[in-house]
Amino acid sequence: MFASPLVGMTEAPLLTLEASRVVALRMQVLMLGGTAAWDEADLMVREKTVAFSQAFLDLAGGPSQSAVYSDLRAVVRDNYDRLSAPS
Repeated sequence: MFASPLVGMTEAPLLTLEASRVVALRMQVLMLGGTAAWDEADLMVREKTVAFSQAFLDLAGGPSQSAVYSDLRAVVRDNYDRLSAPS
């Protein structure tokens, strides 16, 4: 069964807004340079590879579109929490 196109019309903008906050926080880390910047860049590439590979597999034959967006938003939320925590 196909999901309603309205799911993407509500979930995609929310994911975009939430991800933009993480991008801003990551840019702050990267601008400071040093080991923390290298670690963040490495983590960013590794987790995107895993998250989007999982999303691809899920969309190919698993959960609904809404569940896939929910999983991606959870990853973004975890990153926001980690990056915005006092160090």
